[in-house]
Amino acid sequence: MNKKGDFTGLLYLIVSIAALAFFVIIVGYIGVQINTGMKTAIGSDHPEVNASFDASIRVSEKILPAVWYIVFAGLLLGLLVTAWYMPTHPIFVPIFIILLIIAIIVGVAMQNAYEQLYVVPALADMATEQSSINFMMTNLPYVALIIGLIALIVTFAKPKGENAPVM
Repeated sequence: MNKKGDFTGLLYLIVSIAALAFFVIIVGYIGVQINTGMKTAIGSDHPEVNASFDASIRVSEKILPAVWYIVFAGLLLGLLVTAWYMPTHPIFVPIFIILLIIAIIVGVAMQNAYEQLYVVPALADMATEQSSINFMMTNLPYVALIIGLIALIVTFAKPKGENAPVM
């Protein structure tokens, strides 16, 4: 298989960051609830035990969103590198545009699903804590459009000279 890239990378990116955003909200909520409940139930007067529960709560609230950003950046970089090394012909532009429209539609569906999670009272506090993930997810169709247009430009506006990537 001499597969150097495909047009479905944008769909993978949109679905992956949406699924990870769902995961971060749910796991963050569960982590905070479990650690807070255990800290209260144990009622330890040892500072080491309380510090470990506080550290676990901090991971649930602060570190998981950072992981989302790292995964988003990695997927975005992978998409752009794949777009650069993908052998293309201008006849594929309409196919890419159709897939871009499909990615935007999937982005709308993922945005609506995220908003349904956001209005759940138990998860609302965790979602508002992660304000920039919330911003990205509530504007996911626009994010898909912008990333798709950048990938379209990178894919089809490569130089054709001697410094062009080997295909």
